[in-house]
Amino acid sequence: MIHTSVSHKVLFAVLAAVCLITSFAMIHPVHAQDVPEEADKAFQSMLQKLNKDGIISTTNGDSTYWGDYTDEWAQIGWYQWITFEHSNRFVFSANVSWDSASQTPNNFESGCGLMFNIGNGNSNHLLASIRMDGMIYFTGFRNSSYLSYGTYRYGKNSIKGSADFVVAVDNDKATVYINGERVVRKAELPIMGDGVGLSTLSGTNKDFGTRCTWKDIFFYTW
Repeated sequence: MIHTSVSHKVLFAVLAAVCLITSFAMIHPVHAQDVPEEADKAFQSMLQKLNKDGIISTTNGDSTYWGDYTDEWAQIGWYQWITFEHSNRFVFSANVSWDSASQTPNNFESGCGLMFNIGNGNSNHLLASIRMDGMIYFTGFRNSSYLSYGTYRYGKNSIKGSADFVVAVDNDKATVYINGERVVRKAELPIMGDGVGLSTLSGTNKDFGTRCTWKDIFFYTW
């Protein structure tokens, strides 16, 4: 697995300057017997809710528990990610905590997100990110062109916080839930690949920049 980084400023939405670096912090699936019982119950309950809401068609798919993962990134206006799964039909679930080394970061550029539909190279992907300005950003790149599918309020402006973050993807459709509440659902999205990754978005160059801590990561496919 690798970390990839790219500028997320619209004015610089050309990936010519993309840098590729080896990841030192890896993420690995956890043995079934080590899955916390309460976390598993909460995830199964979320799957039932998604099925009832018509977001997924069955709860009889396959689940993988990835445990916890922490990443830091300090390069203002850029984000990086680590690809850990491959699917175009999945539910991702985790409790994510975010923190900034700066008291005054660019909060609209700072946060944590899930990359999906990651294609070959770095110029094709979608990103659903929870940012420190209290908004969910639905963005991406296609053939080096910036994509924007809007911003959606989930909470208040905060440089430190946490939330239960669920992203359900069914081919060209994607739905985001925060703390059990549906925030946005998009359809007719481009399918550019099947890579899925965890992303850290930086709005400061100070110290560790943005820190994202993902706890109880579940990944369900059907």
